[in-house]
Formats: sequence, C-alpha cells, structure tokens
Amino acid sequence: MLQKFMVKKEKGFTLIELMIVIAIIGILAAIAVPQFLTYRLRSYNTAAKGIVHNLKADQGNLNSEIDAFGDTEDTAFDLTITHAAGGGPAVADTFTTNNLRLAATGARAGARLSAANNGRDYAIGISLGDNMEAYSNGEELQFFCVARHYKGDTAYGIDSDVENQLYAVSNPTWPSNAGMMATYPDSNTDADDFLRDPAGGGLPTVNWMPTQ
Repeated sequence: MLQKFMVKKEKGFTLIELMIVIAIIGILAAIAVPQFLTYRLRSYNTAAKGIVHNLKADQGNLNSEIDAFGDTEDTAFDLTITHAAGGGPAVADTFTTNNLRLAATGARAGARLSAANNGRDYAIGISLGDNMEAYSNGEELQFFCVARHYKGDTAYGIDSDVENQLYAVSNPTWPSNAGMMATYPDSNTDADDFLRDPAGGGLPTVNWMPTQ
C-alpha cells in the first residue's frame, strides 16, 4: 500500500550533461562557421572568374562581327548607338547601377561591349550578376578584361596575347568594398599586359599571378 504514495523520481539532464552538450555544439560551430564563410567567399570568387571568361567569349563574338575588340560600357541608351569616340571604356558596375544586372538589348538599357571599326559601330549585351564589376579594354588587335565580386577577395584577368592563361590577385581587405579594388595594367599590343605590368595591389602577394 505504501507504494501508491511513493513519489516518482523525475528524470532530466544533470548540469554536467548540459555543459557537455553545449561544449559539443560550440566545437561544431567553431568548425562549421569558418568552413561556411570560406565556401561562400569561394563562390563569390568563382562568379567573378565566370564573368572574365564570358567577357573573353563576348570579345571573340564582337571581333567576328567587325574585326575589332571592344570596351565595356554601362548605358542608359539602346544597344546599337554610335560608339563614343575618344571617350574610353567605362566600367560595367551592377553595384551602383541596377539595370546593369541585365544585358543591354535594342530596347533595354544595360551592360554592353561595344566597338567601332571601319565606319561601323557595333555592340553586344553582356550580363553581370549582382554586386559584380567588370572592365574590358579592347583595340583592333588585342584586349584584356578583369572582374571582381564585391564580396570576394580576388580579382581575375585575361589578356588576349595569352588568352588561355587566367591571372588573379587577392587581398583579404577587399570583401564588402565596392569597386574593382585591384590595379590593372594599361593596354599594350606587344606583350602580355599582366606580365609586363604585374602590380595588382594584392596582399601579401602584390602582383597578378597565373592561376587556373
């Protein structure tokens, strides 16, 4: 009869058990968070690398039309307007101009690659992702192009003199800063620009370096 009046013991976690669980969660977080941040940074850099390769292909398409390479432009005009002689290339920048997220078309403002040669003006639309910056400087015989994601720490570049070689320069202070940040070379038709003028503003390696 006395068993009916006995109070059941409530089962639960002891303080030591809770501390062990919290310690395990902390260890897992200490491992997972840095790996996630590294993965995210790598994805931003990969996006910039893709833009450089796309620009290289776009330059080839432009050259096949008018036998000249072109300049990146951000525009509020139609796709095929007269090339601004002597104006120099602009920077296609989706951080400051929302409509550059889309490629320019004959009826829509956007980013484009344009050139003029033998009295003929031509432009093709280029598509950039959010928070991307791209720059390409082209002439009749050569071009180079660079790109960086604002949340990435690496800028990538390709020179048509050695167009199968990708160059990169990195700096851990660049993420979350708008702009290309990296210094890119002046255009020269006689040499690989990234080797001739390699200073890129990286850290701790300051120069543009070949990469894959």
